[in-house]
Amino acid sequence: MRISLKERIRGFWHKLTHLKGRPDQIAASFSIGIGASFLPLNPSPIIMATAMAWLLKKNVIAAVAGATAAILYTPLLPWIWLEEYRLGKLILPVQHPLTLDRARLWEVLQKGWDAYAAMLVGSIIIATPVTLLTYFIVKWIAERRVRQKKTPQHFRLMAASGPPIASASNASRVLPR
Repeated sequence: MRISLKERIRGFWHKLTHLKGRPDQIAASFSIGIGASFLPLNPSPIIMATAMAWLLKKNVIAAVAGATAAILYTPLLPWIWLEEYRLGKLILPVQHPLTLDRARLWEVLQKGWDAYAAMLVGSIIIATPVTLLTYFIVKWIAERRVRQKKTPQHFRLMAASGPPIASASNASRVLPR
């Protein structure tokens, strides 16, 4: 029996939303993974995210989840790497030019360390705002989840269904004696 992509994403999301930890810890951990996924270190962003989360005493599972989220933008990697290179080239001197058809990581490494260093600097520049945005979005989602957990299900249903059922006139019917 094959599991569809939609079911995998739903299961992944369910596991991610049920991680133990404060919302800021989960958000920081997930953001570490996102930041690591922008570094030109494929296939090791997961290793980098795991090490960083462990060293910073964050949630390793959330960091790995953030790093594996890179699968969603895999088709864009050549373009992302080229933009990282272009940004890094503005800061570091580079002797080896790079074009979009040459934006394969192994070929970049063969060009020389100056091209790779430019990509690394550019990746940090690109990853910083994306990581910060991810942190705030994931924190907001995690805080919302915590608020939903604190509100008992039957109170949420009553609040959504209409006016409150407890009032002075019918308190004797609602409250036990």
